[in-house]
Amino acid sequence: MTGVGKAVCENESWKVSTLIKSVNSRGLDIFIKSNYNLSPIEMSIRKLIRDFIARGTVSVQIDITPKKAETPVDIGKILLNAEMIKIIAKELGLKLMDDTIFQIAWKHSERTMEELSPQLEDCLYASLQSALNDLIRSRKEEGQHLKEDMEVRIRRIESFLESIERQKEEVLNLIKNRVIEKAKELGLPDTHHTVLSEITFILSRIDVDEEITRIKSHLQKIKSLLNSEGEVGRKLDFVLQEMHREINTLGNKLPEFSQVVVEIKSEIDRLKQQVANVE
Repeated sequence: MTGVGKAVCENESWKVSTLIKSVNSRGLDIFIKSNYNLSPIEMSIRKLIRDFIARGTVSVQIDITPKKAETPVDIGKILLNAEMIKIIAKELGLKLMDDTIFQIAWKHSERTMEELSPQLEDCLYASLQSALNDLIRSRKEEGQHLKEDMEVRIRRIESFLESIERQKEEVLNLIKNRVIEKAKELGLPDTHHTVLSEITFILSRIDVDEEITRIKSHLQKIKSLLNSEGEVGRKLDFVLQEMHREINTLGNKLPEFSQVVVEIKSEIDRLKQQVANVE
């Protein structure tokens, strides 16, 4: 389901801005970008996202800004390294310039990018969770719009089914009369057992009551799923496939309703498109 979530978290040392976007997808794909190396906690970030989202392509942008100037080296470590270098140089009888000692000590005192302070982690997770909450709110709004659209299409299908039921007997009588007219051409009365058997056989083959009942049952199931909590996208997709199968059977039995069948199939296809956005 589509949605956007934004959040900013700040503390004394850090400002973390998080932007999350999601679009429909059959599975869950997560893409994370940041101006900071988040590899030490990437798995934790992904787990937190999965706790909120089960389906979709999710893009996460995390921008981290230090509020205080960060020294690229550990000051305590550079002092220790400088003293160590002086001792080693003295033991080896080497004369090193102060700038050389400083360069060597600096090089071996640089902070690794993998180091994330607890203050940064706390701020980052707070920003991420707030953005996820905002994304869920956005997705719920989108979900409500989807639900309303799908309910309109369900009512249209129900209306088409009612049209079929109203005209069904008329169509069956027309088919029955065709058989009788054909029998008369052959010199058989409409009460002849062959004619009656043929009529009974044809009417049994084109009886669509079962298909209509099943389609109505599927529509009720869809309504129930739309009003339930949790992941319903795959269930809705399965029900729509079954409904499509039933309307195909109905159309094959009664070609006279081909136009109405086309309209129902069109609504089912639109419902499938919408279901692709449902988690």
